[in-house]
Amino acid sequence: MPGWDLKEGFYREENVSDDELWAVFTSLFSSQTKMVSSYKYGFLKAIIDNLYNTDDELRLSFDQLFSKFAEIYWNLILKYHLKQQSKKATSLEQILHGSVQKYALPEGIPFESLTMEMMAEILPQVKQKCKKYVVGALFEDTKRLFYSFSINEEKLTIKPQMYEFICKHKVAIEKLNYYEWARFLERVNDSDGVDHLLGKIDESTKRNNLSYYRDILFQEFENKCFYCGKTVTKEYVEVDHFIPWSFIKDDQIWNFVLACPECNNSKRDKLASVDFLYKISERNVIMDKNKQINSPDEAKRIQNIYNWAQHNGYDRIWTPRKVAL
Repeated sequence: MPGWDLKEGFYREENVSDDELWAVFTSLFSSQTKMVSSYKYGFLKAIIDNLYNTDDELRLSFDQLFSKFAEIYWNLILKYHLKQQSKKATSLEQILHGSVQKYALPEGIPFESLTMEMMAEILPQVKQKCKKYVVGALFEDTKRLFYSFSINEEKLTIKPQMYEFICKHKVAIEKLNYYEWARFLERVNDSDGVDHLLGKIDESTKRNNLSYYRDILFQEFENKCFYCGKTVTKEYVEVDHFIPWSFIKDDQIWNFVLACPECNNSKRDKLASVDFLYKISERNVIMDKNKQINSPDEAKRIQNIYNWAQHNGYDRIWTPRKVAL
């Protein structure tokens, strides 16, 4: 794998055409690119899932990336029992299975249910192994047009032109990645374990328990549905991803609102009307002042993501059926 042993790399500065950027991904997913394990697919997903968590210089830390990476593989390996290469277990599989044994964890426990102590032991091991073999390899396989990186500084910086390109074509690139990833897993796993692979990959970071966010929002803001204004209680309220989870693939408090079950079920994977975009933007400014999100950039970011979602085909605009007076 060319590039796997690089300690740092710098993206090519020149601007290239969209056709050349598409060729980067076409080449990455072609049979000409050697994939010993599935980890380049997983690392690409970790980057894409973190697109909206970059700082103002489009940097991501290895802690951000490999926390997401570990979460992805926790489910693929331990929940769905999928091998990640054809021969012996990979280092990552050994780390995760070893953690289950050490802590005597029940089968199928979700990643989000691990204690801070467990994560503090697991994540550095995952990062140490994968930053050595995966970061430089994907850097070379994307023709040095994707990102710069430093192993010592443990950071990655996405090329601005590539960032815009991926945001513009996020859904299509995700689908390509999932399809080739599923084909790879089919080759290295028994047929009994490969049912519904695309869904398993897509939902590898979907969390079931959002009560932590519900409690914060309920304490800090009015106990009313964000959309229709109906009064809600903790027992009669749901946490909604304002930008649908199917697009953003991440759980961030600046994208969460409290909704009554009727509105949440009706909205589903649609974008709310632009009036609610202005409303959540104002709410996020308040959260920034209260230090509940990390920076003013996060308060404004949701407006850009809303536009990217529309560009990616999320063009069905939703409004609540009834608004409480």
